[in-house]
Amino acid sequence: MQSCTFSLSPTLAFNFPQKDALGTVLLQSSLHIATDHARARPSLEVLQPESLEVPIGSGVLVAVVVMFCLMLLHELYVEMGGKPLLARRDGSNSTLLQISIQLTWLLPTVSSTVVIPVCRDYALAVGESSAASGLMIGIVPMGALIGMVAGKGLITENDWSQGYARKIVLYLHGLWIFSMPAMALIIQASVEWSPHGKRLSFWVVLSLYFLTMTIGSMMMVPWRTMWNLFTPQTDKTFWSMMTQCSKAFGFVGGPIFFAFVSFLVHGGQAGQVSPISMMSWAFIGGFFINAIELLLAAAVFPTVIQQADSDSGQLQAGSEYELERAPGIRVERLPPSTRERLVWNVVYYCYERGFTMSAMEVSTIMILQDSYGWTEALSGLSFAIVGAGGIAMTGVSAFLASWKFATESGIFLGIMCLGACSSLLLFRFQFLGPLSLLFAAVVLYGGASVANGIAEGWACRAATAHTNYSIKVYLTHSMIGFSISRFGGPIVAGFLLDHGGQNLYAVVQFALCFLAAGIVYRTVSLVWSGMACED
Repeated sequence: MQSCTFSLSPTLAFNFPQKDALGTVLLQSSLHIATDHARARPSLEVLQPESLEVPIGSGVLVAVVVMFCLMLLHELYVEMGGKPLLARRDGSNSTLLQISIQLTWLLPTVSSTVVIPVCRDYALAVGESSAASGLMIGIVPMGALIGMVAGKGLITENDWSQGYARKIVLYLHGLWIFSMPAMALIIQASVEWSPHGKRLSFWVVLSLYFLTMTIGSMMMVPWRTMWNLFTPQTDKTFWSMMTQCSKAFGFVGGPIFFAFVSFLVHGGQAGQVSPISMMSWAFIGGFFINAIELLLAAAVFPTVIQQADSDSGQLQAGSEYELERAPGIRVERLPPSTRERLVWNVVYYCYERGFTMSAMEVSTIMILQDSYGWTEALSGLSFAIVGAGGIAMTGVSAFLASWKFATESGIFLGIMCLGACSSLLLFRFQFLGPLSLLFAAVVLYGGASVANGIAEGWACRAATAHTNYSIKVYLTHSMIGFSISRFGGPIVAGFLLDHGGQNLYAVVQFALCFLAAGIVYRTVSLVWSGMACED
């Protein structure tokens, strides 16, 4: 079990976005696995007797102040009646606005994962256990989920004020971002403190991290509602698929960014820098990439909004022609009862997909290491390949759908059937070896990214204001369902592997994949039946 330690924490954690609560799995997996390794590992000071301390210089602090002043001056200008510098005057949708949304998915994911490689060593360096490092990982999705639920009532689609919603998004998100340098300074200052002071600093930082993550995530529902209002119906599925690409890229990019930060801190000798210093610099690195994203969002998010489509699903002039040219995606024209069933089908689908994806994250690495003897580094690399496969599959599917080479419904159903069939490769076939397991992981994980994008796009288009399937209701239920199921996935997967082996785990995943395929078929049938009635 010791061999699972290094890879599970850094590898699994790469997948959770700050606000979508997609990494709740890390709390259970890190606490369970890291504890075993802590018993066998000698103290960090013995392993790194000549650790270097690299303090945060005045130049970095000046850059932080400059970022804050730029944000403050821009918002004061907007408060005095000015237009955000890069926003359209009529508040309509633009490619730059959508790119800013994608960066708000991507960069917080990267900054939340950049602390993972050094998190465990940092906890040991301040005198805490590996289990405590698991808490530092797990509070991110926990805080995000609590914040999302707490902030869902800040503003509603029924009484929308774009100026107020913009402030909620920017100010709450900015509070989380600008708290990073403060936490970095506390971590750096603790280098000279007594052992008791170092442990105290760890819990202070942990508490601040959780508090700011919770407050920052309160903007989630208003932010997603804003996106749903200004994005045209015909574009929602495409940009939802791009969101899945952004999340997957953040999953892969987190460790790459940590390596880049390490190189900037001390060049080729970054491995000699103490974990305390590296943790402070990880927070600084996360701050700068997110501060740039925040400045772009402030400049792009309009103070007035031109809703792309009305609440009832009726389309603006010009959209009618687009839908006629895009058969297979007429979700907006479905009867109200059908749209309601579609939205709730997607919510149920989120429960299943969250469980399957989180169980796959844990089980793939455990099976590779325990059954096939793979090293930590090799198994970690294998999951980076799985993430890259998800990016490729989502990108190709988005291209096929946007250029009308395939319908969204055909891609949705086809990718789920392919995933259900590939789940057979999760069974232990001696003659196939670990490559069959990796192929199944790529198809299941990558296919889930594609399917999630289409499902989310359809649900956002079917959601209707002033009903029990509004965008607020959908976002709340889907995110809670996804988070809860992801939390339970690794627990069940570990239990099945420990008590029944790989084949019992494969039976459960096989059944869940076919259950998901059934939900998708019923959802696609709703769209097909609506098209048939229309024709």
